[in-house]
Amino acid sequence: MAKRNQRIPGQGDLFEEDRELTALRETARRLDEEHQQIIKLPAKLEREKRERETTMPPLAEIKDRYEINRFEQSLSRGQIENVLRTQRHSFLLMVLLVTATALMLGWAYRIMFP
Repeated sequence: MAKRNQRIPGQGDLFEEDRELTALRETARRLDEEHQQIIKLPAKLEREKRERETTMPPLAEIKDRYEINRFEQSLSRGQIENVLRTQRHSFLLMVLLVTATALMLGWAYRIMFP
C-alpha cells in the first residue's frame, strides 16, 4: 500500500510542463488571431470609409443642406453684414427692454412695500 501513495519521480514535473505547454499554445493561438485581425484592419477601415462615402444621409439632413446652400448662394457679403448688424441691434434692444422692465418692477416693489 505504501507503494501506491509514493510519487513517481519526475511525474509531477511532466504534468506541470504539459500545463505550461498548453498555456503557451493557447497564448500563441490568441496572438495569431490578434495578428490576423490587425492584418485585416486596413482593408476593413477602407471598406468602412467607402461605405460612409456612398451612404446617403437622412432625408431631413439633405433638405437642410439644400436650404442652407440655397440661402448662402442667394446672399451677398453686404446682405449678410446687414443681417448681422440687424441681429446685433435687436439683441441690444432686447437687453435694454429687459433692464428697463427689471428697474420698473424694482421701483414698483419699493413703492408698494416701503
